[in-house]
Amino acid sequence: MVIHLPTPEEMARWDRLTMQEFGLSGTILMENASRAALYVLKKEFGPLRDISAMVFAGPGNNGGDAFALARHLFNLGAKVLILHSKLPTAYTSDPAYHLRLAESMGIPCYYLPEYELDALPKIDLVVDGLFGTGFKDMLSPAAQSWIKSINKLGKRSFVLSLDIPSGLNGATGEPMPVAVKADLTVTFEEAKLGLFLPPAKDHIGKLVTSKIGIPRHIKQSHPATHIALAPDLVKVLPETSATMHKGDAGHLLVLGGSPGLTGAPMLAARAAFRSGAGLVSIACPKALTAFYGSFPEVMTIGLGRGENWDADCLDSLRPHLQRFSAVVFGPGLGRTDGAAAFLERYLAEPHPDTLFDADALFLLAKRPELLERLGPDAVLTPHPGEMANFFGVTPREINLARARYAREFSFGRQVNLVLKGAASIVAGHKDPIAISPFCAPNLAIAGSGDVLSGVIGSLLARGLPPLTAAQIGVYWHGYAGTLLAEEFPDRGNTPLEIADHLPTALKEWKKCVQLKIS
Repeated sequence: MVIHLPTPEEMARWDRLTMQEFGLSGTILMENASRAALYVLKKEFGPLRDISAMVFAGPGNNGGDAFALARHLFNLGAKVLILHSKLPTAYTSDPAYHLRLAESMGIPCYYLPEYELDALPKIDLVVDGLFGTGFKDMLSPAAQSWIKSINKLGKRSFVLSLDIPSGLNGATGEPMPVAVKADLTVTFEEAKLGLFLPPAKDHIGKLVTSKIGIPRHIKQSHPATHIALAPDLVKVLPETSATMHKGDAGHLLVLGGSPGLTGAPMLAARAAFRSGAGLVSIACPKALTAFYGSFPEVMTIGLGRGENWDADCLDSLRPHLQRFSAVVFGPGLGRTDGAAAFLERYLAEPHPDTLFDADALFLLAKRPELLERLGPDAVLTPHPGEMANFFGVTPREINLARARYAREFSFGRQVNLVLKGAASIVAGHKDPIAISPFCAPNLAIAGSGDVLSGVIGSLLARGLPPLTAAQIGVYWHGYAGTLLAEEFPDRGNTPLEIADHLPTALKEWKKCVQLKIS
């Protein structure tokens, strides 16, 4: 199952084509949206008869959805009050049609700029239909005050936002500069991109997507450039067999470790085992191999003669390289000149299924010409700071336009990319790019990225295509983070515990998908 995440512009195109080419009017689309919202509201809120409902209707189509919903609430016996942000005569087209219907039913309607919001009694239900997904500019002072009033009401009322909480940028999820904090957001047809991005998480409450009649062929002909990683990814995992042997599950090599950083390769190796790899080896400078003697499950290859990386380390590695199914390059590698020289020699003839992480990314950013040597199956897993090094910007700038930077890098370099962080992004060589649904604070610790590289590396070693391995790895890692929150609600877990939760996360993930099927 693909979960589309259209941008506001893409959603507007679907709406327009549905009306112009398919012939479904905007009036009907609003009616469908209002009925979809009503269905979800009855399920999540409960009986609507005799409740008090205040409906905030904005100047555009989102306001039209609100007018139509107000009519349905009134029909079900709710005491409804509509507050519209434009004068009634200023509404045109479809919103005007639904406003006239509401007025003809005798629903009280007041002009919002003239309505006193400071001394309202308790309201059972607040409907937010002020601004839709097309909103992207800074809110006016008046609009900011309306949203603050809704949030004040929301301390004692149930708040429903239609399509998107008003004030959020539909593309980035950012408040502009404030936004409604909803208990429930019913978004129409597909979840918009901004709703899946971290800034929106504290505003949307429970997110429910409801179809409103956009024809499938229109969405297929004009696909969204972003999708969400979906639970059904678990079905792509290789099946286990009663007669399988360790070689069937792949042999992963972890290249990394340096003085003071020997733990990072072990975290990647541990995660690889916990996610199903049959064999895992760590290759590091020869003097460091003694550190891994207390981990009997891991094999080691000593490179060079001392404890530091240098170009000659490749001579020790080269005879072994082709027996590995995949390589994770970078955890704990260090940033020395010797490590850079080893990386340069490795890239003269790299293993095709190599994931580059951590210090390998730092060194690649210092020598961007080496990126030309990466093959199309390479996977890079930067966090925002490492991504910023490639573009010469700050991590904050990366986070403000994560999807744009991920697309530019992966498409331009023809590599597979995981831009880590809350709502991690997975990008291949072309659209769509995928967004993780998880924002898990328990993953925000040192070593978490090493665990992720081990998961993806194990999936590469088991023969999955690189982009698929990256998508499954990100979802699996994120799912483990949500389970950790049950045991460590205020964080406090170690990265080793992330790795050790991977099998349980897979079991619960499969169970969740099975329940949905049945």
